[in-house]
Formats: sequence, structure tokens, C-alpha cells
Amino acid sequence: MNTALIRAGGIGIGVALVLVAIAHVAADAISGPLLVTPPGGSAVEDVTIGLALMSTVVGGVAGIGLALVAQRFGRPKATFVAVCVVALVLYGTVPFTAAEETTTAVWLNVMHVAAALPIVGLLARQLPVARARTERPQPESESMGATS
Repeated sequence: MNTALIRAGGIGIGVALVLVAIAHVAADAISGPLLVTPPGGSAVEDVTIGLALMSTVVGGVAGIGLALVAQRFGRPKATFVAVCVVALVLYGTVPFTAAEETTTAVWLNVMHVAAALPIVGLLARQLPVARARTERPQPESESMGATS
């Protein structure tokens, strides 16, 4: 288990929580409540600050898990960042399908970016550019310079 990676993820989640809270308070002050209709639902719901913060923690834990898995690939940092960017872009479309107003969708995406930047940034800094290659041990006869 990579403790430096987990520590970086924890710090990233902490910073993300502060940024998301600030964005949510700003959104509520500027645009009013963030109202969405969840997919498959018919009732309009308010995106509370608690829901935003809980989603940030869940996303951060998923990011830590993804970073741990990315270490097994040949280019861990590039793999991790690419998957995160694709996920953020794809997930960024969801608010536009669920939000009652365009401003709500924009604020939700601001919160997505506010959560992603510190988490992905700090995790990516801990990942190597390339995975270290392990050399196969040579048979004893080859390592001693013996010939057959």
C-alpha cells in the first residue's frame, strides 16, 4: 500500500472540501438554491452543501483507488490523468441534463472542477511517469561469464 499516495489523496480531499464548500456558498448567494431533477425522478430536489461535500469525499476515495490501480500500468501518471480527464468531461454533461436552470448546471460543474483539481493534481504528483521495470535474474552460469 502506497502511504504517500493515500496521504496525498487525503490532503487533496481536504482541500477539495474547502473549495466545494466555497463554491456552493457562492452559488447559493449568487444564483439561489441548486435545483435538479435526478435521472428517472420527477420531483425537483435541492443540491445541499452536505450532498456536495459527501460526493466530493466519495469521488476522492474513488480517485485514490484509481491512482493505486494506475500504478500497475506502464505509464501510471498518464493513465491516471487521462482517465480522470475523460471522466470529468463525461460527468460534466450530467448537470446539464438534470439541472432546472443553466446557472445550476454551471455551478455544479464549477464544483466538479473545484473537487477534481486538488485531488487529481496531488495524486498525479505522487505517481511515477513510467513504471519501474524489474530485471529478470540471469542464470548463474551467465552471470559468472561461463560459456558452454
